[in-house]
Amino acid sequence: MTDPKEIGISSAFITDGKFEGKLFTERKDFIVQEIGLDGKTLSIENSGESSEEMGKQKSFLAATLVKDGLSTHEALSILSRENNLNIRRIGYLGNKDRNAVTSQRLSFFKVMPNRLKKEYRKMFLKDLQYSDTGCKIGELQGNHFIVRIREFKGFERLDSFISEVVNKGVPNFYGPQHFGASALNIQISKDILSKDFKAAVDKYLFAERSESSAFAENRLILAQKFRNRVIGDSEQHDDTSSGVDSFLGMRTERDMIQHLIANKHDYIGALRIIPKYLRLLILQSFQSYVFNLSISESIKKDSLKEYLPTIGYDMENNGADKDAQGLVMSVMQSQGISDPTALWIKEMPEVSLKSFIRPSKTYPKNVSYVREYDDLVLSFDLDKGAYATIFLFEMFKRF
Repeated sequence: MTDPKEIGISSAFITDGKFEGKLFTERKDFIVQEIGLDGKTLSIENSGESSEEMGKQKSFLAATLVKDGLSTHEALSILSRENNLNIRRIGYLGNKDRNAVTSQRLSFFKVMPNRLKKEYRKMFLKDLQYSDTGCKIGELQGNHFIVRIREFKGFERLDSFISEVVNKGVPNFYGPQHFGASALNIQISKDILSKDFKAAVDKYLFAERSESSAFAENRLILAQKFRNRVIGDSEQHDDTSSGVDSFLGMRTERDMIQHLIANKHDYIGALRIIPKYLRLLILQSFQSYVFNLSISESIKKDSLKEYLPTIGYDMENNGADKDAQGLVMSVMQSQGISDPTALWIKEMPEVSLKSFIRPSKTYPKNVSYVREYDDLVLSFDLDKGAYATIFLFEMFKRF
């Protein structure tokens, strides 16, 4: 995804001018370290030493997860599978980038330390300790970022830029990684909220998107073999699904197609096969898109407020400033959703969208840098929910 407008971000910036350089050349060029409520930053180093003093046995076992090239949910799936655990017994504080080296705190409910493997492909666990409580989404201070920008140009303007963003802040847009590999999730979300479940299933299963060539080829073959069969208007029921099992690595798509072959037109049932966390991410993509559009509109009008609400079925009770609420409501309606009640999905209440207040700016802290030949190594802290990609977007005026 390269066009900011696809995710609701206009070309309105807080600062003037732009820098040049090569971003994200390697995953090790982007390091994300979680900062806990105690202010401690989690290291990514694997010292090979024994874990900290674990203390008296308690209901929760906490650990630091360090991963490289995996999303948080991919890592949790591996931990669940390789340790024979229900994934619901694993708690975490926040999602971490896939294309990065990251550290974050996890908790395991009623799991003994000797049951957990410490080393895995692309990740490892360390610093095991017993805890009275488990990890819950949002219970962190923020994240520490270390970003290497190769062949950087603009060192002479860097101090001035840092001073400006530290004092002015940068728009607290949702970053591109929040929306998945493409903006397709926004369209699927709008279909679901508009009750066009057939269109949502059609896009999820068969629409072209940014993915590996192997998956793209498989998706094209799936569409050629099964699209008319499961999306077409024929009332004929056919319990055979010959060939769908051959599409390895596309388990959710296979299960959805098999369900639709056996249960013609049950698009709700097919959507509910998608894991809950992924359905929620899909729905939240439209919520985040509207938030980004609202910030963009506010910047253009030079009327950016300190906080803006997100859309949700309970918008009237979120306590937001009336002008801010009116702006966000107007943006939502311009996108074809006329009423907040549409955000309560009675067919899937477990992923209905609840409104909350979000800062419209984020203020980078502890910003520092080192010059290594032609490379810039930039370090900074951001509050929870803020995206380093947006800080860099302000800096380079591009993703």
